[in-house]
Amino acid sequence: MIKILEHRALRGPNRYSRYPTIFMLLDIGDFEERPSDKIPGFPDRLVDLLPSLHRHQCSVGVPGGFIQRLHRGTWAGHIVEHVALELQCLAGMEVGFGKTLGVPQHGVYKVVYRYRVESVGLLAGREAVALVEATANECSFDVDAVVARLKELRENDMLGPSTLSIYEEATRRGIPARRLNAASLVQLGYGARQRRVQATMTDRTSALGVEIADEKFRTKTMLEQAGIPTAEGSLTESLEEAARAAEEITYPVAVKPEIGNHGRGITACVSDATELAAAFASAHRHCSYVIVEKSLTGLDFRVLVLNGKFVAAALREPAHVVGDGASSIRQLIDVVNADPRRGIGHERALTAIIADDMTERLLKTRGYEMDDVLPTGEKLYLKSTANISTGGSARDVTDEVHPDVRMMCERVARLVGLDCIGIDIVAPSLEEPLRSETAGVVEVNAAPGFRMHLDPTEGKARNVAKPFVEMLFPPEDSFDVPIVAVTGTNGKTTTAKLIAHALKYGGNVVGLAGTTGVAIDGVHMISGDFSGPDGANMVLSEPTIDHAVLEVARGGIIRRGLGFADCHVGILLNVDADHIGTDGVEDLEELSLVKSAVLEVVRDTGVAVLNADDQTVVGLKDRARGQVVYFSMREENPVVREHLVGGGVAVVVQGGDVVILSPEPPVHVLPVADAPITMRGVATFNTANVLAAVAALRGLGVPVDQIRTGISTFHPSPTQNPGRMNIIDFVTFKVLLDYAHNAPAVKALGMALPLLTKGRKIVVAHGTGTRLDADIKELGAVLASVYDHIIVADVDPRDRVAGETSDLVRHGAIDSGFPADRVETVLDPLEAIDQAFALVQPGDLIVVQVDQVEPMLNRVMMHFERLVGSGGTATTS
Repeated sequence: MIKILEHRALRGPNRYSRYPTIFMLLDIGDFEERPSDKIPGFPDRLVDLLPSLHRHQCSVGVPGGFIQRLHRGTWAGHIVEHVALELQCLAGMEVGFGKTLGVPQHGVYKVVYRYRVESVGLLAGREAVALVEATANECSFDVDAVVARLKELRENDMLGPSTLSIYEEATRRGIPARRLNAASLVQLGYGARQRRVQATMTDRTSALGVEIADEKFRTKTMLEQAGIPTAEGSLTESLEEAARAAEEITYPVAVKPEIGNHGRGITACVSDATELAAAFASAHRHCSYVIVEKSLTGLDFRVLVLNGKFVAAALREPAHVVGDGASSIRQLIDVVNADPRRGIGHERALTAIIADDMTERLLKTRGYEMDDVLPTGEKLYLKSTANISTGGSARDVTDEVHPDVRMMCERVARLVGLDCIGIDIVAPSLEEPLRSETAGVVEVNAAPGFRMHLDPTEGKARNVAKPFVEMLFPPEDSFDVPIVAVTGTNGKTTTAKLIAHALKYGGNVVGLAGTTGVAIDGVHMISGDFSGPDGANMVLSEPTIDHAVLEVARGGIIRRGLGFADCHVGILLNVDADHIGTDGVEDLEELSLVKSAVLEVVRDTGVAVLNADDQTVVGLKDRARGQVVYFSMREENPVVREHLVGGGVAVVVQGGDVVILSPEPPVHVLPVADAPITMRGVATFNTANVLAAVAALRGLGVPVDQIRTGISTFHPSPTQNPGRMNIIDFVTFKVLLDYAHNAPAVKALGMALPLLTKGRKIVVAHGTGTRLDADIKELGAVLASVYDHIIVADVDPRDRVAGETSDLVRHGAIDSGFPADRVETVLDPLEAIDQAFALVQPGDLIVVQVDQVEPMLNRVMMHFERLVGSGGTATTS
């Protein structure tokens, strides 16, 4: 039996692909010992179920390559990958990328594959597992039923053809596009440059215009007053009123609800009182007010006007069949629906015809039933409206529209007040000006569909999404909101906040998301860990920002992918052995590949900032896009030297200054000691963060003076950078709050501590329950090498029992030779802080490893206030 251990959508660029993918972790059980060639008849049975697998090339590189792999022998995870892809293709969503990777656990595989609709992709994976098991066990499997279900999900969850065309056109222009809900609300662009659309309505579509268009009789009256031809008609509330109106207008009449869309409740060519009663009842179900108007004789046209300009026109024809003298109407519908251009919903250019109440009513007026044979050559309309979504067809007539008709339609758009409007006209032709006795505007639409123009049944396809997007984003206007993405094992938060601070000094409105929360224009909005895609989404949706700085943590990339498609600057600070053994990351190489996702989405015109002092980071250089800029604490770093010889750019420490080196003369930004977060150069890890920030700001084109001002005014204070190198001076001793939570960070911090105190160093520390036992013990050993007294709390046990993690830290310290009487356990972190204050003596330094910054900082400040209240003095920095 195959077990699905994990199954989720990676919605953004990720470890495996720049595109959205589904991730599955599969335990294939005894199939590990039974590859496809060891299961009698399996390859043939699978291909019988899914003949289109012949298209799959796989690693062989030719059609049929995957079938060859089946016969040679391949494992169940790989087969599930291909089946999941093919099920989506059969449901009308072409996808091709897939990958299957082994992991150290026996019989366990990572399977990733592309999707276009998340719900479809997820279900395709589950059904692929079921299909592979059924095939192996020689059980039946209903592929058609699964594909039908996938199509149903696709129709429910996929963007409609109009919105999708806008989404894709924006993407072609390089404008980022994001779906904001399960319906058709889409954001184009980011921050202050964004625009929003819902279907074909925009964020600037007039609410009044929509209301006017929605009320058909109100529209009719307005157009008549402006001299636009319309059909004579009346607004009625009862069948009696409708009958009087029909008598006055004279039959045939059209009957439709005052408010409605998609042709619902509309009946054309009502010829007598009996038909009127049925038509009125149909319309009244949709609206209490019903319009009765003269039926215009002619053809049904739709004209599209965007931004006040005529764009396209189509001749529409309702769903119909033509008799052959032998087939029933039901059979003729089946023949029409067999046309490969027809499909369910929006999957193809035309929609399948479905017989419904409207169809039955029209047949009845013609004296037919579904099983009657239609005479040869007779055309029978099955719908009273020509909507494509109900099985109608369209022919492009854009080039045939008379200039006067174009002008009239543009007038209609301005009169109603809509930036995007569909105008329905009944007329013998649009090649001549409309005459009121034979033609007229019968309706306007505030959110017109584009499908008939994008992919007409006949005639030239018109990419009407292009002028729509140009209306939102004129080609001469900038839609750019620079994104800086910061990743690495340590230093992400400080670097991100430093960059955001420097950008704000230049008058920019910056959105910042990271492990401490989200801030907009320097104002904290929400607390929590927002270093994943949720934080990115929140910032990029904020309509005031003009720059975004995003801290990107490993967990977010692994679980959901990046929250953005590309970035202007991508920074990889360092890669250390933290989180190994969690979330499928088994070694440093795999961790580095996860983090390199940020480098891989840097724009070609952007900058990838890499740490030249970290060999793992340097090894990822070829995965980076854009211009590579190195930073290094050592001017003589050979990687930097080689890079500069090749005409590259680097930011280094030279003679105690932060200097930008390039083919141009060196640029001295500021002395390291003038950057407050370096604590006059003592905190070398923050010096490295300064170098990375300078490289990023230069990559954004920020002037050196602004960079200097930003760096020199950013302090390691609880207000500007809470929980990162915050020193509180109690006069006789000091307290330092810092996030250093893993062995490399503790080592780096330990190098600075002797310069801050000559007394004892007391630490309040904790491990993280998700780490491997060995890594937690290593943390204990490193703490022992830095501190004189260790108080171990248990802040983050995760799936471990309370106290288990702290015991591992304690044993790690003692096993390294640290005296047992100088390491103690106080599980509650706030009580552990109290214990540190109980032990502190003049000249000591208390270091608090923060996790939840606010309560731990508040606890320290409680002791601070007690000291001040007792007449002592203290300061914070």
